[in-house]
Amino acid sequence: MGRRRRQPSSPSPAAEHPLEDDDLLREILLRLPPQPPYLLRASLVAKRWQHIATEPKFLRRFRIHHRKPPLLGDFSYEYGRLSFRSTLDLPYRIPPGHFSLQLQVHGRDPWRLVDCRHGSVLLLNRERRQVIVWDPVTGDRSLLSVPTEFEDMHTAAVLCAAGEQGHAHGACHSSPFKVVVVDSYEHDNEAVAFTSVYCSETGVWSDLLSTPLPYRGITVVNAGTLVGNTLHWLLKMHSGISRWEWVDPALALDPALVASGPT
Repeated sequence: MGRRRRQPSSPSPAAEHPLEDDDLLREILLRLPPQPPYLLRASLVAKRWQHIATEPKFLRRFRIHHRKPPLLGDFSYEYGRLSFRSTLDLPYRIPPGHFSLQLQVHGRDPWRLVDCRHGSVLLLNRERRQVIVWDPVTGDRSLLSVPTEFEDMHTAAVLCAAGEQGHAHGACHSSPFKVVVVDSYEHDNEAVAFTSVYCSETGVWSDLLSTPLPYRGITVVNAGTLVGNTLHWLLKMHSGISRWEWVDPALALDPALVASGPT
């Protein structure tokens, strides 16, 4: 009896490379550092990589994963011109003229750079009782007149007002914003700090909210610091911190949150 001839076996398909799996590639790219060069370099590897790295859904996941956006540089304001200084290394350094804002100045320069947060820059003009909210990326600029009760406008803050679930600050260019203006006054033996909040969604300022200050002759100064849902400002002349807790839809003020004593 003759032997049966063995049929030649078809070659087994080559195992798929792990990076050919789009889902796995997304997970790898998601864990790249948030600094601009890394994701940019990865997007240049292949068109498929570029497609994944620029997907809006992937970019939202990327921002949520890293939470805190990277620092690209800082702004300074002098003689009517707002200038940008990039902190990135070459060749990724952003040219100074890429983000610039020229303001019309009459006489002495009344504008003051008071805040920069969530992709927006805030300038304040005490003489005109106006603030400017500027988006350096899109170039959008909003000129707002503050309520007449604010005679001095000691300081102000700007922040993103996006309320959708899972929003991660870092690409707030199309998001609504809020502006918080702070002032103080003295009457008899009482010193009071007060504030109002502007919402770009409604286009109106909130009613005045106030809280007593522990001493006379002190003011709220410098740029505010946002920690969680609370804005903090230093109190001038006396060591202390003024805390204004953010409760949607406006700021809620609790006199107990005004702290005096060493900071």
